Amino acid sequence: MASPYHTTLETEINLASRSPSLIPKPDDWGSHISVTGFSFLPQASQFVPDAGLEAFLAAGPTPIYVGFGSIVVDDPSRLLQLVLDAVRQSGQRAIISRGWGGLSADVAPEGVLFVDNVPHDWLFARVSCVIHHGGAGTTAAGIRLGKPTVVIPFFGDQFFWGSTIARAGAGPRPIPFRELKVENLTAAIDCALSTTIQRFAKEYGRRIEGEQGADTCASTFHYKLDVDALRCSLD
Repeated sequence: MASPYHTTLETEINLASRSPSLIPKPDDWGSHISVTGFSFLPQASQFVPDAGLEAFLAAGPTPIYVGFGSIVVDDPSRLLQLVLDAVRQSGQRAIISRGWGGLSADVAPEGVLFVDNVPHDWLFARVSCVIHHGGAGTTAAGIRLGKPTVVIPFFGDQFFWGSTIARAGAGPRPIPFRELKVENLTAAIDCALSTTIQRFAKEYGRRIEGEQGADTCASTFHYKLDVDALRCSLD
């Protein structure tokens, strides 16, 4: 026998928290699906950088960012050396996130700073381009701030996000990790910092900021919520 306290909610609410500017809603998605824009949890206002990070940012030209988040590779020393060589050949300064893979050296080369956990919304606002694995959150954080993006996908949806960024003109074609070399990473950095890609990235950042994804997601949820259907059978 069914409980008299069960609800009779029949309305299905589907919210896609992704940018409609970057990925338009497919034509075959019905009206019950809303694409609301990326939802961000702001952390920059609560973050206090250490003196070393502030000094590095003030000591020279705007650096690039390199980080692979939770990705762990078999040979982190080889990956780090590849990244350092590409940074040097591109003539850029760089902030490299150690991440779970432990990309770090006992002594940082000139023009390179290793960091641990720094909020993306704080750090990405202070770099010239971002290079990462193409996770959904990291990709959204970079493009929202109008940063040219180089994606090095390892698996899963990272390939999708890399292709999406390239198709939007906000970054070069993604470089699958297995194909990563000093030469193609250097070329990707140069490409990302070109005037054309910087212009596209800034335009998408402007659009995404205007979407107000978190607010749109919350308001859409409440608008589509059938309150009467939430009443229990005794009410």
